[in-house]
Amino acid sequence: MPNANDPFRLSSMAPQLPPDVLKSQRGLPSPPRTPLWRDDPDVPYTLSTHIVDAAPLRTFPQIKALDEVSMPTYARMQAANLDTKGRQKVAQEQVGLMLSWRKEQEEARRVQGTPGYERRLWLCLNRYVKKDLDKVPRKTKGLTLIFAHALGTNKETWEPLIMRLVKSPAGRDIEEIWTWESVDTGDSALLNLGKLNQLSDWYDGARDMIHFLLHYMPSRIMSDELPVHLPRVSAAEFEDRGHQGFSERQIIGIGHSYGGNVCARACFSYPQCFSALVMVDPGIVKLNDPTLRPTLRYMAQGAYARRDSWNSREEALSLHKKSAFFGAWHPDALNLFIECGLYTPSGSDAVHLKTHPVLEALAYTNGIEPSEDMYAKAPSLDEKVYIKWVMPDRKKGGGLAGVESSDRLVKLRPGNTSSVNIAGASHMIPLEKPDEVAREIANTIEIVRRTSPKM
Repeated sequence: MPNANDPFRLSSMAPQLPPDVLKSQRGLPSPPRTPLWRDDPDVPYTLSTHIVDAAPLRTFPQIKALDEVSMPTYARMQAANLDTKGRQKVAQEQVGLMLSWRKEQEEARRVQGTPGYERRLWLCLNRYVKKDLDKVPRKTKGLTLIFAHALGTNKETWEPLIMRLVKSPAGRDIEEIWTWESVDTGDSALLNLGKLNQLSDWYDGARDMIHFLLHYMPSRIMSDELPVHLPRVSAAEFEDRGHQGFSERQIIGIGHSYGGNVCARACFSYPQCFSALVMVDPGIVKLNDPTLRPTLRYMAQGAYARRDSWNSREEALSLHKKSAFFGAWHPDALNLFIECGLYTPSGSDAVHLKTHPVLEALAYTNGIEPSEDMYAKAPSLDEKVYIKWVMPDRKKGGGLAGVESSDRLVKLRPGNTSSVNIAGASHMIPLEKPDEVAREIANTIEIVRRTSPKM
């Protein structure tokens, strides 16, 4: 049954696609592309990109100061070509302002309850589907994976990990993979340009994922090409999924950082939709943990201070390689971040980040309460859902909130769970160590498939 803790009942009303979406390239914000593996015969999966509407009600209203203060201030900072110290000073002031918006809205919500603010926003997802599925009779439910990203990283950066995973013996059981992108990130952000002047609430991210699973995940896994604008399933199937889950699919949710919080919350509300979760250093931290607020503030200030444009992708790649943060990524992941995380706006010769630094910073400032809330809910995650916790090297912090706090986190939901620390990895584990994370997902698949229900 739908969980009573969901803020809103998901609507079954079908959306109307806006003219600006319909006019774009095949209905897409970026040109179609071939995946990292191109024509590798050992990776028989095809790539397509799709658009769905986000959950129609948002938990916070528009914030005028975002357009009137934060965005212009960022533009002035860019134009002034400030040094690192100057950019950090501006970022510190603006992040403080963002935190005050969140506090004001939370206080208002405590007094007024949680109203819903109607907003038509859009989501982009990549689909990787195995070729020639109809040639092999299916004896068990088809295996589907859905990946949810960390803040500031686009959906394509999962591809190095995916390529390694589907080449593994366990990975060959995977029939379909979806990589999800939140409304303010990557291609989704391009679809929503000019419409993101609101607090980027992590609760809405989880509801957007649920909205996709219940309304848009195709009924059957087929190798057939799907429309760019996915059709909604029938009202009857929507109701069945909300009560019983999927009749022909097993779903494993893989979430990193922010995406881990999103997957965990979606599973908490609709556990019947998931067979397993792989939580990669998720944004789940206990109430009043002394490290959470300074960590999120630090990340927000780093995002706001970030440069957002370069003369070319070559220049952007060269400078990112010299960064201590991005330089630690696997080269394939960094190349895909530059290839797919940047775009050239109309009328410009420069390349720009699809995920605007101001919106990334805003998302970090909205992570405190959702992180604490999900920590409180974690012990109640359905025990039928297997959980694999994939955490950083203890020598590199062991997790977002440090070694001791992360050790408590992975033990919150006892039974049907396991955890591992990846040697040499910091928080950006999937992007630094795609081979190792692929191995842990493959192990999760083996565990899930041993108990796969027969068709």
